[in-house]
Amino acid sequence: MAVPSPVSLVPALWLVPAVLAAGPADKLPTPRPEPCVPFTADPDEGEFAAPEGLGYDQVRTALNGVIQHALGCTRPPGVAALHLTFELVVGCDGVVKKVEVSDADVAPPAYLECVSAVIAKADFPAHDLPDGMPVTYPVNVAW
Repeated sequence: MAVPSPVSLVPALWLVPAVLAAGPADKLPTPRPEPCVPFTADPDEGEFAAPEGLGYDQVRTALNGVIQHALGCTRPPGVAALHLTFELVVGCDGVVKKVEVSDADVAPPAYLECVSAVIAKADFPAHDLPDGMPVTYPVNVAW
C-alpha cells in the first residue's frame, strides 16, 4: 500500500519589527481534537488505495494561522538571522503530536522552545492517517 508523501512547505520568511503586537503561544487557544477521518478504500483501487492525509493548502492555512505569534518570542541576543526547519507530526485528530527542530544555526533552546510551542498550537483539520501526518516547515527569521 502506498503511503502519501510528507508535506514540505517553502521557507517562510519573518522580518521581525522592533515593536511587536503579537503574543507567544500562551495567548493562542489549544486546538480541540476532532474525530479521525476513517480511511475507506475503494475496492476498484485494489492494493493502490492509500489514505490521503493533509494537503498542502490545509497545512499552509493551519501554520499561517499561528506563525505570526512566534514574533513574540524573545530575540536571541546577538543573532541577526536564523534558518530553522521544523518537523511536525499532526495526529489524525488534527492536533500536533510532535515538533522537532533541525538545522538550528545558533538558536538557543529557549527560543526554539518558544517557537515550537507556537507551532504546536496550529489547528489542522482531521485526516485519515492513523499514525499521523509528517510535515516539514522551513522558516527563515531576520531581525
